[in-house]
Amino acid sequence: MTLGLVCGKLQAMIARPHEHDAPSLGLVLVDALVFWLRHQGVFWLTALPIAGLAAAITYILEANQALVDWRHHWGWNFLFTLIYAMFLDRWIKEALLEDARPSEGVDTLRRSTIALRFLLFAAALGLMATMLARLPQVELAAVLWTATASLFVLMLPALAAGEPSSLRQAFALGRPLQIHLFLLTGGAVALSLLAGPGLAWAALHLPDRPWNAAAVTAAHRLVDVLLLAFAGYGLATLFREATGWQQPQPDNRSFRDLY
Repeated sequence: MTLGLVCGKLQAMIARPHEHDAPSLGLVLVDALVFWLRHQGVFWLTALPIAGLAAAITYILEANQALVDWRHHWGWNFLFTLIYAMFLDRWIKEALLEDARPSEGVDTLRRSTIALRFLLFAAALGLMATMLARLPQVELAAVLWTATASLFVLMLPALAAGEPSSLRQAFALGRPLQIHLFLLTGGAVALSLLAGPGLAWAALHLPDRPWNAAAVTAAHRLVDVLLLAFAGYGLATLFREATGWQQPQPDNRSFRDLY
């Protein structure tokens, strides 16, 4: 799908915003669960290294008292924001190409690397979350971040699909779907925040071992990646709904070869 068609779709949506029938968010999440169950290999192949890296970093920092000042450094969250972005890009591509017929275009999109603008946008969201985390009210910081991110979050599936997109275009695309985007993004943020105290409580019932903190950190990263998988599938679905994006189709050369 060319950029011209995307812009045409944007103009039609802006002109007739009330004619847009958004898909049911509940059905989208059910489809996301089915998609996750069908792609266990891809998920665990990427999720386990992320959790392992988090566990290794935590174990080293906890075991070495000289590194105590680095345990809660904001740089670790920024690093994992970029790692999460790479996972999200890959998962959105897989969601967009679900049940796609083999073709050169499909292979090209599936093998494409993450766009630099995707990483920059994710990095900006990560820095914004770090700045808002300084607020005394965690809930207020989460709501402010979610409200801001949901305005432009459709930029992520657009970039993953290889469609150039600006913040203005992403805002126009997401305007009829703001409730869906807010609930999808906010739900993932809320569950991630709740996972921290829940895992800390569970750790109190584990045997006192040096690797306890590393195990809790790894589990939290796994929860985050799982939430990203659901959110990524939801974003891909809403992006297709908003733009009419179509999967690359195989070229039919049966008659061309005769000439």
